Formats: sequence, C-alpha cells, structure tokens
Amino acid sequence: MTHTTETVRQEAADLAESLLTHDDAELDRPFTILTHEEASGLVERREALRPVYEAMVARIGQPTLLGGTTHGPSVRWSNCERTLLLSGDHGAATLSAHEAKSFAQDEFWSFDSGRLPYTWQLDRQGPGRDHGWTFNGHSAADDWAAAEERLSGMLASWAEHMPVQAPGDWVGFKLWASRDWGRTMIVSFNPSDTNRELRLAIEDRDHEQTPERAAEMRDRGWQYVDEHRWWRTMLPETDPTAAAVLARVVITDLRVRGTTCPDDVTAWDISAGDDGNLWVPGIGVDVHPRRGEHY
Repeated sequence: MTHTTETVRQEAADLAESLLTHDDAELDRPFTILTHEEASGLVERREALRPVYEAMVARIGQPTLLGGTTHGPSVRWSNCERTLLLSGDHGAATLSAHEAKSFAQDEFWSFDSGRLPYTWQLDRQGPGRDHGWTFNGHSAADDWAAAEERLSGMLASWAEHMPVQAPGDWVGFKLWASRDWGRTMIVSFNPSDTNRELRLAIEDRDHEQTPERAAEMRDRGWQYVDEHRWWRTMLPETDPTAAAVLARVVITDLRVRGTTCPDDVTAWDISAGDDGNLWVPGIGVDVHPRRGEHY
C-alpha cells in the first residue's frame, strides 16, 4: 500500500481545485492521485484514500454526489460548466474533469445501453447542479450467477468507500421475494460493529427451530438463530471473501425458498444512515421505489 504523505494530500487538493475551477484545465483526462500495491485489500485501499479525500473536500468543499463502482469510487463535484470525478480501480485513484452537460448525457446513455457507470450513488443534497440527465430506469440481473456477482460487488464497494465518503454511517436494505412475500431479509454494512461489519438476517418464524432446521439453515450459510427466530450471518470487513460469501448466502436462501429468478426479488428501504437518497442500479434485483418516484 502506498503511504499517504502530506505531499500526496497537498498535490491531490491542488489538482482537484485546478481541474474544477481553472479555465485552462485539461478535460477528459484521468490524473492519478494515489496508487495501491497489487496485494492491497479494501481496508488498506480505503485507509490510504481517506486522507487524500479529506484534503480535497477541505479545499473544494463537499461533493455533489457520493458513489462507487465495483472497482473504485465514483464521487463527483459539479457546477454549471464542469464535473470533477474521483474514480479509479483497485490499482489507483484518479481525478478527471469533464464538460458537465455532456458528462451527464454520456452516463445516461451508458445506462440505456446496459452498462453501469456506477454501482451505487448517494444524493445528500450536496452543493452543485443537477444537469437533468439522471437515469431513472432499473433492471434485474439476467440470472442468479450475475445477481450474486453484482450484489457481492456492491457490498464490497460499500465497505471500501462508504466509511470514507460518509464516515460512521451504516448502509443497507430489505429483500422480499414474490413467492415468499412478507418475509424480510436484511442486508447491511455497519462500520461501527467491529469484526461484524457485513451483516445478513432473515426472519424464520414460520419454522420450528429443530436441530434438523438448524442444520438446514447452516448448510445455506447462516451462522446462528436468535431468540426471535431471526437467523443471522455476520462477517468482518477484513475478510477478503466476506462480501462474496454474504452474497452467496442471500442467493442460496432465495432459491431454496422457491424464488425462480432475480426479477422475482425486490429491494426496499434502501438507505445510508437514513440520510439522503441512495440509488443502487448495481444491486442485481428490482428496487422500490424507482429513482424519481416518491411515496
């Protein structure tokens, strides 16, 4: 992991200010502000990026929109003329500036063609401007393998990027399946629950909790049942397989209970610390409400 020095932080803040505000800034070119060693895990990458991110926010203010992809951050500061994007992958973090309206249009058409420019986006009414090209559609994954992969990627992205962008906040949602409507499964990431940050729970009250039932649930990946007949699995963010394991438990349980395809599953109450609007186009199942709908 690259050590984040004061020089790295200062240079990132200088670059962010230049790209966002200077008339002669070079557009559409990514500039590397931080590199990671190949073996770096999500926690190492996160802690290296945190002081760089904080230095940029101290210089240019809070972002317009928070977010991430399955391989890096997706944070943007936007004014009338320009959008500054913090992005990258597991090897590096980059900054790039873009003409604001065309950038928003390009992202819209990326969604419309089936590509995901971001996995999740959090709108907390940050400073800046909405340029009117917000994609309001949504589609479930084509099959279970794709749904599991997308869910795993989003959980890992939350664990890596939410503590930097929204320090201290939990993030999660509820899942209901059409053939088992009313049974709640809760998927979440809570950075304050040390060594149990990635969490999963499902109510199992309509089953007698016999030894046979316990063996069946543990075969699906559940760890234990509480006194209210909620089965739970909790994994540490430091485990590089945790997000994938949690996603596998979700999909396995849905399928065993008779769900036939990802399109039969709906995510509800999608929230980050009960603050702002969290959109999850990369979740792999249907969502309610859709972006742009209010109830």
